[in-house]
Amino acid sequence: MKICPMDKAFILFRCVHFGPLSSNNIEKMSMNARGMSKEQFDRNKKFLARLIDIYGSCAMLAIEGDFVVGQARFYPEVIFDLAGQKHICCQDPRFAATQQMIKMDLPTIQNPANRILRIHCWLIHKDYLGRGLSHALLDGILEWALSHSWKLVRAYAGPDNYWVASQACAPMLRTYIKHGFQKTKTVPSSELKEILMELQEGKFGIGLKKEFEKFCAGEDLSKLAVFHEVERRL
Repeated sequence: MKICPMDKAFILFRCVHFGPLSSNNIEKMSMNARGMSKEQFDRNKKFLARLIDIYGSCAMLAIEGDFVVGQARFYPEVIFDLAGQKHICCQDPRFAATQQMIKMDLPTIQNPANRILRIHCWLIHKDYLGRGLSHALLDGILEWALSHSWKLVRAYAGPDNYWVASQACAPMLRTYIKHGFQKTKTVPSSELKEILMELQEGKFGIGLKKEFEKFCAGEDLSKLAVFHEVERRL
């Protein structure tokens, strides 16, 4: 397994929800997944390419053979302020790159105090869960951030329930703690609670309903539906 920062040789403009991705299949897989369009993916590519040009990379990839099987995207924290949103999701039309984001004047961030990197969405294909890829990707991000003069890394950690955290595209809090991060606050998520309720009701299929019952039976959804903001100085 190879862990490496994303570069322009292969821009992962969509996520690995539906299978490992390579240069041979990323353009061929269905373009309307979750309401996305080819135009939206084209905007994603342009935006991610600009981030790579200016900052060096914006994702850490886990690659087996020719296929990306895991990803962790990260952006300068100032990007979220410029975009006026908390999410930049390449797979969700509500939060993906817009024409406005493509044209934004992206700063080089010379002031060390402002060199804050935020880890954003995180996804490992289901066939590769349980292999330690979360730790490997996090190690890769910290090494990259240190070598590129970032001073602070922030992220939202998922609850300490492995299955729920994987559904929320965020490693568990204890994963970050093992890598030297400190928790700064806990943020209840009504969106995550709604997803968990829909999983419980079987709206995403009987398979996920059974997984919910296996890993979350008897759990208080309000306690599971939280994110923990964490940070680590470099």
